[in-house]
Amino acid sequence: MSTLRIITGVWRKHEETSENPKMPELKTRYYQKSREAMINSIKTVMQTNKLPGWTLVNEDVGRGEIMLEKKQAAAEYAMVITIYKLTPMRSAIDVYCVKEGFLGDFGNSYRYIGEFFKALHTEVTAE
Repeated sequence: MSTLRIITGVWRKHEETSENPKMPELKTRYYQKSREAMINSIKTVMQTNKLPGWTLVNEDVGRGEIMLEKKQAAAEYAMVITIYKLTPMRSAIDVYCVKEGFLGDFGNSYRYIGEFFKALHTEVTAE
């Protein structure tokens, strides 16, 4: 992680993926699986503890959203994973990670998004 990301993390509390991000690691990911299969893959990642410290708080299959939470001694993080159905057998995933509290996240949201995709790619492969 770059020093600039840590410095801006003093006041910045969130990070998210998008179609045209400033950093290529934060680009929306596409998969050749249905939305329901992607939700099941994310639940498998959580059940097999491939994302340590995170717990599944809520899932809304109809909207294609899953919310994860991580509690640490001094901070609490929330991650909202949105799965978009593009075609019956193609989906996209965007992730929004935020730290609760008055200080920034020191770049941890960026790192946690990367860890999520790394864990997810043990189950499925992105395009």
